[in-house]
Amino acid sequence: MSGLGFVRSELEIKTLTLHVLDYIRLSVNFDELMRCVFVDDAINYFKFADYLNGMVETGHVEICSDTGEDRYSITKKGTRDLEHIRSSVPSYVLRKAEKASDSVRTEVIRKSLVNVKVTEEADAWRANCSMSDDSGEIFSFSMTATSREEAKKLTSNFYRHAERIYNEFLRSMLDTSD
Repeated sequence: MSGLGFVRSELEIKTLTLHVLDYIRLSVNFDELMRCVFVDDAINYFKFADYLNGMVETGHVEICSDTGEDRYSITKKGTRDLEHIRSSVPSYVLRKAEKASDSVRTEVIRKSLVNVKVTEEADAWRANCSMSDDSGEIFSFSMTATSREEAKKLTSNFYRHAERIYNEFLRSMLDTSD
């Protein structure tokens, strides 16, 4: 993808990547990071992947894999060095990346607050669903399903509509009408 953008050099791509990680202040997976960084038409996927691995090796970016998925975040070294190189990328490109990062940040936070899991117990499938906020778990339930597919459908629908399900449940539980 060698388009008409302005971010072409190794320094510029690394700077933009560090800027995004510094701005978002969360660990993000590769695809989420790409969505934030690929705001300039000149960025090349293979160079980006190579430079990201290089920043991991130099200690500017760290990988956390405790969820079974590689998640990237900026290190103190990355934050420190970013202050010296941030001006190598035009400010309007940085702002465009920040705008893309805002939607990714919202998705990442939501993902961390809504949890679903399918388990098998004594020849039955269970859909386990929970929702949290900053202070901890606020809603959870477990349902028995007739099959693994049904349990997956239950968890999938909860994941997509957790807020609505929670609000409907709360409304029903607080309803005082007869």
